[in-house]
Amino acid sequence: MDQISAKPEDVPEGDHDGSADPTTDGESNHISTDEVFALLSNGRRRHVLRFLSENGGEIKLRELATTIAAEENGVDPVEVTYTQRKRLYTSLYQSHLPRMERSGVIEYDRNSGLVTLAPAADDFDAYLEVVGENEFTWSEFYLGLTGLFAAISLAYATGTPPFSVFDPAVVMASMTLLLLVAALAHVRYTRGRRI
Repeated sequence: MDQISAKPEDVPEGDHDGSADPTTDGESNHISTDEVFALLSNGRRRHVLRFLSENGGEIKLRELATTIAAEENGVDPVEVTYTQRKRLYTSLYQSHLPRMERSGVIEYDRNSGLVTLAPAADDFDAYLEVVGENEFTWSEFYLGLTGLFAAISLAYATGTPPFSVFDPAVVMASMTLLLLVAALAHVRYTRGRRI
């Protein structure tokens, strides 16, 4: 998986536009595009979103701090030192989680230490897919699939063997099945590649 941020960020970034309250699109459950990019501009906030997604939408702050500290320091979670964990915990508690909570992305229960993904976090789905350097995008994949379907349709329409021996229902069912398999693979792959 691609690295999100290799460098620890001891001093969290503040609001990019200097305002304390995020601008919404007029609905309480949606976050403006500017606010989405402002939140995603920080590696630790991207880590929070990723770990929440991987843990059913909730995680304890202590576990979150330990996991992110391990990733930033290139060690296993059990090898994270008290200082590394404390630095992350403080950064999340004092800066990142309050910022994310004000934006409506997460809910944080200070008594239990539970961080929960809020419904507004759905606005981030379109921005969280990672495509590696030597990989193609899904739009390129579907463009290729469309080309394949066009070639099959043309071959069938012109009676080109072996397509001429198949019933039209078999050809259509085969193309539909191929599209279904591609769509399922896309859903599974995208869920596994989110930041």
